[in-house]
Parts: sequence; structure tokens; C-alpha cells
Amino acid sequence: APQWGWSYHGRSTADGRGFDSPQLHHMTMVGRYPALALVLTLAACGGDATSVPPSCPQGEFLAVMNSYVDGSVFIDTSWEQAQNTDLAAALDAGGVACSYGIQEAEVGATVLWSTAEAFVSRRAQWQADGQVQVEVNGADEAWALQETNDNETHLWALNLLVEDVWIHIGATFLPDLKSAGPLIDAAINEVRG
Repeated sequence: APQWGWSYHGRSTADGRGFDSPQLHHMTMVGRYPALALVLTLAACGGDATSVPPSCPQGEFLAVMNSYVDGSVFIDTSWEQAQNTDLAAALDAGGVACSYGIQEAEVGATVLWSTAEAFVSRRAQWQADGQVQVEVNGADEAWALQETNDNETHLWALNLLVEDVWIHIGATFLPDLKSAGPLIDAAINEVRG
């Protein structure tokens, strides 16, 4: 006679913090051996699943920030976002906004980690603001606001879509996209739990 049992499928709930409700199914080899089911579920989900950090990262990310701006610290900020801004879109979608650097010197970076939906909602505005699409390793899509004055180039903002996570990096110290590489990698590493 067929055996029936419950299993949880690997889809996240809308808030990204759990699994869908259990589903009744016909038990196969996996259903009879729970440890095998767990291993197969983790393999199917992949070890590189992305998620928005629950709070502002400080460990490795802050170490990378210090390689750009020596003496950088996490700057605990009370955000007052204006409507129709990247900050508002990120926070309204449940993301986090984090500032790092030397506050007294006004040098540093603000990094937003939020949802893909928030990323998509901002794309048209980035185009209107003069951001251009760029290629960034590890990102599915990327937009950058770069400015050249005389012989000097400055990368002001970078918006990355990494699977289902939007990463925004706004910085005062990046001369170009190439030099942003380690900071980009560190920001992406924070979403690959």
C-alpha cells in the first residue's frame, strides 16, 4: 500500500523568513529517510541563496570599508527618507540602510540592501537621472551614476540586482567602477548567507 507523509517545500514565504505550509504527498525513498530529504532539499535550494541582511553588516564588510577609508566605522543613522528616493524604496520594502566611514570628515558610503521589487521600481528613475547600465561580476543587472569633470572621474552610485536582492552603494571616495570591485564583492557576500 502506498505510504503518505508530510513535507515542506523549499519556497520562501512572502517575508522571506520561512517555508510554505506543509504538503501531503506520496512517500518515496526521500520520505522514508528524513536526513536524505534534508540533504536533497538543501542541495536543491543551493548554497548561494540570497537574502537581505537583517541588520547592518559590520564584520567583513567594515574591514573592506577600512581598506578604502582607514578609520571607517559603522555610523548608526536615524533615517528620515524623502518620498520617491532610493532610500524610501529600500526601507519601505523591508530593506536595511547602512552608513560607514568617517562622519566628521564626511567621507564614506551608504549601502542599501533590499528587494528585487524595490530595484525594479527605481529603474526608470535611475535612467532619468543619467545612470547607465554597466557590467558587474556577480550581478544580474547593474546601473551606475558616474561623472567626469576635466580629467577626473567619480562613481557616485551603483545599483546592483543580485538574484532577488537589490544592493545600492553610494560613495564619496570611488574614482571608477574598477576600483569599486572589493566593495562590490563584500556587499554581494553579505547577501549570500
